[in-house]
Amino acid sequence: MESDHAGSHWDRKYERGVPSLENPDPFFVTAFDSFVTNAFPLGGNALDLAAGLGRHALFLAQRKWKVTTVDISKVAIRTLGQKAQQLNVILDMFALDAKDYLFPSNQFDLVVMFYHFDRDLLSKVLSSLKPGGLLICKSYMIWLSYDGTAPRNLQPLKNGELLSMLPGLQVLHHKERPVRDHGVVEYVGRMVLE
Repeated sequence: MESDHAGSHWDRKYERGVPSLENPDPFFVTAFDSFVTNAFPLGGNALDLAAGLGRHALFLAQRKWKVTTVDISKVAIRTLGQKAQQLNVILDMFALDAKDYLFPSNQFDLVVMFYHFDRDLLSKVLSSLKPGGLLICKSYMIWLSYDGTAPRNLQPLKNGELLSMLPGLQVLHHKERPVRDHGVVEYVGRMVLE
C-alpha cells in the first residue's frame, strides 16, 4: 500500500508537469563526459533507477547505450515511452517500485541514481554493477539539521555517509555542498575489478 500511495503521488506530480526534471542534470552530463565516455566509448548497459521522465535514460539511449529504467510512476513511464518513440530510441522500462525490481547480477556498466538513494537497496544495486562499472549518483543530504519524517531508508544522507556505504567502489568524484536549506552529495565510483 505504501508504494501505491507513493506511485499516486508521483503520478499526480508528473501529470502536472515537472520542467526541472526534463533535462539532464548538469552534474550528470559533466560526470558522463569526464568518466563514462572514455571508459565505455562504445556504450554499454545502463540502469536508471527512479528514472522519472527519463532525462538521463534518454541522454544515454541517444548515445547508443542499452538502458533499463525503473520508476514507481506509471505516468512517468508512459511519458518516457512516448518520448523514446519520438526520439526513435529503445528503452527497457519498468513501472514499479525500485524495491520490487529484480536486480540482475553483474549486468550493468553504469547505474544512475538521482534523488532516490534507498539504503535498503544498495547491496542489490552494487551487485548489479559489472566489475569496472560506474555508479553516478546525486542525493539530498543533511547540511545543518534534519527533523523530517521520511522512512529511515530514504532520509537524507549524513555528512560522509555515502562514502562509508560504498567501500567496494573506487571513488572517482565526491562532493558535498549546501543548496538552499539542505545539501547535496554528488558521487561517481567505479566497481573494483576482480
